[in-house]
Amino acid sequence: MNKTVGIMKNIDNLGRVVIPKEFRDRLGLEKGVEIVLTREGVLIRNSKYELVMKEEVSSVK
Repeated sequence: MNKTVGIMKNIDNLGRVVIPKEFRDRLGLEKGVEIVLTREGVLIRNSKYELVMKEEVSSVK
């Protein structure tokens, strides 16, 4: 059985939407989230911060 849970929220003057605590708890959302635009809508998931080291390239000619 697919149980859909929904709620209507307003967007504030700064463009923010509050994700209800019940949703955050059920989805295991932490402080940082990633927001991805998909063909079906918007996907919100835990962000995965990864340390990426970049090589410094000095190719001055």
